[in-house]
Amino acid sequence: MTYILSLDPAQVRDWSALSAINMHLAGKRFEYDLTAMGRKQGLPYDQIVDWAVETYKNKAFWEGGQPPYFILDSTGVGVAVRDMIAVRGVRLKAITITSGESITRAGPLIHVGKARLIGKFLGAFDAGKVRVNPALPMWPKLEREMLAFRAEISAQGRAKFEAEPGENDDMLFSLAQGVWFGEEILRGGKL
Repeated sequence: MTYILSLDPAQVRDWSALSAINMHLAGKRFEYDLTAMGRKQGLPYDQIVDWAVETYKNKAFWEGGQPPYFILDSTGVGVAVRDMIAVRGVRLKAITITSGESITRAGPLIHVGKARLIGKFLGAFDAGKVRVNPALPMWPKLEREMLAFRAEISAQGRAKFEAEPGENDDMLFSLAQGVWFGEEILRGGKL
């Protein structure tokens, strides 16, 4: 059993989302149980950092004394949040979400295409490997985000993934990047 904490930080007016995912072996495959999820709006960066560090230090997510993996979307505002979290002693893996399907490493950063990240998540979800307890308080909002998320193909043939107008995708991305990290980095041995 391994915990993955996954943060999608946001600017002050938007929502930040933090997921706690229990990655465990079930028979011959790995599964991902969303055990906790939080979502906060209007937080200054220092408060997002406090929230993330407090969650990271929660011993419920430390298996056998080992800290959880902490994954952070360092795209945009995530750069500043990443630096602030790192100086607080959190071992983190920063990812930058790019266009396309590639995956590369540039120093400590992992660059992953949004299509690749979402594709890995959807593959695991469709295979029944991602489980969300419907009694989880955030489930109705997460389910709404999942239903409002769309993929479109541009005139140039590129896939575009985003929430419908007026909807959010912060919780979905928090969960998706955690599952992607488990599937491709931890289990797949990439990079």
